[in-house]
Amino acid sequence: MNLSEINKPKTSRGEKTFNKIVKTGKTLFAKQGFYATSINEIIEKSNVATGTFYIYFESKTALYLYILEQYQHSIRTASSIATKGLTNRVDIEKAGLKAFIKYVLQDKLAYKIIWESLTVDYNIFRNYYESFSNRYVQGLSKAKEVGQLKDGVHIRTLSYIFMGIANFVGLQAIFKDNITEEEIDILVEQAIFIIQHGAFK
Repeated sequence: MNLSEINKPKTSRGEKTFNKIVKTGKTLFAKQGFYATSINEIIEKSNVATGTFYIYFESKTALYLYILEQYQHSIRTASSIATKGLTNRVDIEKAGLKAFIKYVLQDKLAYKIIWESLTVDYNIFRNYYESFSNRYVQGLSKAKEVGQLKDGVHIRTLSYIFMGIANFVGLQAIFKDNITEEEIDILVEQAIFIIQHGAFK
């Protein structure tokens, strides 16, 4: 992602203001959508001066792009922490899927903002998922080198399959009211079982 239109704060006071704008933008984008949210509304709800917004962000799109980049970083971090020390690819997928589900349950705005990027700018949406795929391919390539994947498996396609499973099993979790840890584990176990063994006789 190109974040050249963003100026990160250099002081703790500036960081507080910066984060306030980001939080307000995230809330409004998720509630109203990108196009229905104006810069003036973000400024008003953030309780900052007009010029202050432009110190950090050159445009509304720049703010939106930053929020997407933060989601990408946070999701990767959650996955990295959950999979630290694991070497078996099945265990990695299981831990990573559970980490993703728990992340989106804690921040349900993520889906709305990430998926709306398809209508905001196709290239932003494409770059978001291609970047995830590239990281996935690195891990899957290592698994293939040590014989953990079947011969003939197309790694790039597999990366998108895993991302698709995570996205929609995550939705299944969100659609449940007050989902328990045990229910999350069941969803994860079922997803991994189907990945390992298939669904058809």
